[in-house]
Parts: sequence; structure tokens; C-alpha cells
Amino acid sequence: MATKRAKKTDVVSPSSAELRKAVEAIAIQPKSGKITLLTRKLFNVLLAVAQQADDSGDTYRALLSDIVANSAFDSNDTALVKEHLRRMVSVQVEWSQGTSSQKPGRKWGISTLIADAEILEDPATRRVWVEFSFAPKIKKKLLDPVQYARLSLQFQSQLRSSAGLALYEICVRYLTNPSHLTMRESWAWWRPILSGTPDTEAGDEAKREYKYFKRDYLRPAIAEVNAVTNIFVELIEHREGRRVAEIQFRVTERKQPMLALDEHPNVFDSTLVDRMVKLGIPLKEAQALYADSEENRIRAALQMTEQRMRSTTLPPVRSAAALFKDALKKGYAPAVEIPAPAEGAAKASAISAPTDELKARLVDEYGAYRRKEAKALYEEQGESEQELARRSFEEDTLAELGAHMRDEWRRRGLNSKLVETAFFDWLARKTWGEPTDGDLLAFTLRHSRATA
Repeated sequence: MATKRAKKTDVVSPSSAELRKAVEAIAIQPKSGKITLLTRKLFNVLLAVAQQADDSGDTYRALLSDIVANSAFDSNDTALVKEHLRRMVSVQVEWSQGTSSQKPGRKWGISTLIADAEILEDPATRRVWVEFSFAPKIKKKLLDPVQYARLSLQFQSQLRSSAGLALYEICVRYLTNPSHLTMRESWAWWRPILSGTPDTEAGDEAKREYKYFKRDYLRPAIAEVNAVTNIFVELIEHREGRRVAEIQFRVTERKQPMLALDEHPNVFDSTLVDRMVKLGIPLKEAQALYADSEENRIRAALQMTEQRMRSTTLPPVRSAAALFKDALKKGYAPAVEIPAPAEGAAKASAISAPTDELKARLVDEYGAYRRKEAKALYEEQGESEQELARRSFEEDTLAELGAHMRDEWRRRGLNSKLVETAFFDWLARKTWGEPTDGDLLAFTLRHSRATA
């Protein structure tokens, strides 16, 4: 029996929708322009709306209030939507089946994410709508896919990085695969898909070094997906000698319920723009920063700047705006912790709030795990990079660790167990920031699965 679809004039709310996303639209590679987290989220919301609408026309519509909290036509929030609609009309992407392998009968194509868009206000109801359409060549494949992954837009709302959302979309597709393994591809193939940045716009270092891709995109994305979605992802590295040549992921379903989800999530969080404006950043510049940056990095930089401004023990901040933009650009602000479940939802959480003793033990275990990972990263580096790391440790941290530690460093260096622990703790913090609740949750679930 066919499912009755909503008419174009019906109000379709994407917030609780389950999106059937065509496999061709999942592992998309940007060829001109960057695909940001908000671009991915907005595209998914528009797809969900179009899939619920009837297919009698070529144009689809969504209420602006389903995309941003403020539904006024002349609100500042509308500027954010306009900016991302412009990008979706201009960004060129390659569509594929999610692998670079060439097989008989396969197809390849390139297009923009949407064909056109318009924002308009209904004079009778004063409702504000976003109207849009897709390129004719890909419309049927997107709206009535034969092969697709079922994505939750509620889980999407919890993800704060483009790499995390891209990884979630890819891995969900393989959840029901008997092997639970994603495609196996060169790490260089994965880089533009997860980063959202074309190879032509990525720096030489980012394209050449796997360790930077792993540090900046893979590790954070895996931790985020494992912390807030219903799947558990593990990285599998395939080596040629000592070099990582190809990677893939193992995907399993999480049996435990996750954190409480917002029933009506919006794509855009304009409160972040408001906080930037309060720091002295002009509105248009704040909107541009929000459009170009990952939400998790914006939150981290805002929190660090606001805390620094409140400090009574440090010299006054000369320019809060400059401090924020520097932290955002260089990414040195500690990550913001993933919010805990709302009161009343604690019993539904997979892991109850730990006692102080249990949490302290968990932090110690996670610290040992991160030191091991930092040591592996250090040993993969060349002698010049290792020397630079040791020099940075001396300049940044050693003076604060006391005379005994300084003496151990000068006499024995990393051959001292005491110094080794301090050094790799420092390197882990410098590389991945302070551990968040999300990191601890992901580590706990991974550890419990490994020992089960």
C-alpha cells in the first residue's frame, strides 16, 4: 500500500523525520567550495521535507521556523539561511556509490546540492517559507532512492562537526551489512569527504600527512559519533609497511539508549552569533565566522574567551574579539563538554552519573590510554618533529613541574618513567585538548565492549 504524501502546502516538520538518504548522496566529494556542518544539516532537512511532500511539482517548501528558532522574515537568523542556500546552489559535488572502485554499470555525476532557492512570506498567514528545488538529473534518485541509509535528524542535531556528521551518515549505511565493515579506501580518498574541503583548497601538509588527518578529523569524529548516536564506530587501519595506506570502519549498533534528544532541533544555533557580537565582532562578520566554522570549535573558542574575560587573576583582555578569532583560527581552545541528559532522563542514559571515585578511576584509565596514543603519534614523527615537541614541552610546561622533575628531564629525559608520563600527558592535551565527558563516554563504551 502506497504511503500518502503531504501536499506542497501542508506543514511538514523535519525535526522528527527519518531521512532516507540515497547512497550516492552520502559520500559526496566537494570539488569547488567547502561543505560545512551547517550545509550538511540544512541539506538533510530539505531532503526530508521533499521526501514527505507529494511529487506533483518540482518545487518544495519548508517553514523557516523548522530551520531556525526565529521565523521572522527580517530576522538576523534569515541571513544565515540565505548564506547556506547560496552555498548549496554554488558548491559543486561529485555523487557516487560511496567508493572509488570502478565496477561495471556504475555511474558518476557532478552537480550542485540544490538547483535554486527562495525565501518568502505568506501575506495571509505571515508564515515564512523556504522554497527550493533539485537538479532534474538527481531529483528522483534523491527523493525516491533505491539504495539508501536511514538517518535520524535528531541524532544529526547532536553532532557538532562536519566530519562527525559525514562519518555518521556513511557508517549508518553499513549497520545492517553482515560484515559491519564500511568500504576500504585510501585515507586520501576519505580526507575531502570527512573534512568537507576540496583537495584543491587543502594545505600540502593536510594532503600529505595521515597523522594530521587522523588527529584533526578522524579521532574527533569517531569520539563524537560514539558519544551521541545509536552506533559504535571503530577505525581499522591497513598498512603498507609502517605507512597507513587504507582505512575503513567497523560499525555496530549500540543497544543502550543514548542521551535525551531535543524533540524539535533547529539546524542553526544563532545564540552563537549573538555571543560573538557581544565580544565586539560586527554582526556580518560573526555570521560569516559561524557559516565557515565548525560549531564545536566556535563553542570552545567562545567559552575560553568568556572565561578569560571573567578572570580576576590575569591581566585584562585588550581585545576579546581578537582573542576569540585567534583561538578559533588556531583551534587551541579546550573542547566544550557534551551536555549531560536533562533531569528525569538520567534513568534512560546508557551510563548513570558516576560517583567521584568511579569518575576519578575512569579519568586515570583514559589518561593512560591517551598517553599510549600520544606516544604512538610521537614515535611516528621524524627526529626534527620530535625535537620540536621536546623543546615545546620544556618551554610550555617543564618550569611548572618542580625542581625534581626538571632534574629528571635533564639527566634522563624520556628514559625517566616520571618524565615520560608528564611529557605524554602534555602531548595528549596539546594534540586533542582536555578530555570531555563525550570522550570518557566513548572510551567507556569501547572498553566495556572490548572486555565483554
